[in-house]
Amino acid sequence: MLRFISTTAVLLLLTACGWHLRGVTPLPAEYKVMYVEGQQTTNLYVQLVRQLEFNNVLVTSTLEDAPVVMRLEEYEIEKRTLAVDTNGRVSEYEMNGLLLVTVERLLSGEKIELEVTSRRTLTNDINNVVATQAEETNVRNQIDSDLINKLLRRLQSLNNES
Repeated sequence: MLRFISTTAVLLLLTACGWHLRGVTPLPAEYKVMYVEGQQTTNLYVQLVRQLEFNNVLVTSTLEDAPVVMRLEEYEIEKRTLAVDTNGRVSEYEMNGLLLVTVERLLSGEKIELEVTSRRTLTNDINNVVATQAEETNVRNQIDSDLINKLLRRLQSLNNES
């Protein structure tokens, strides 16, 4: 019985302080309907739209139906050498992701540029190329997820900055 009461008390405290499960980013009401402009075939675009919809944002199929437009201006993941072994072969890479987005409120004409970055390291196993390639794909997906989460947090804070 004591365990039940203490668990209930902890849950009540967490919900009272505004705590949310990871992945849920409540956005201001003015961003609840938007059009996302970018390369629709990229993994980042698909993940971004999915995450926006998960956060109760209606992503419209046409520009005319939305009061807010999010433009994916620049997206890149740079891979650079971080460490080299004694034989001169790359043993570790640093992967840096950059996402530059413009959010335009069509009714007011206000444009806001948001830039988010993410960094990961990748170990290069020269004896297992297939595993290294699979790990690189995994790291790229992690960077995409991190960029999207950071972008949503920045979008969430725009209401406080305005």
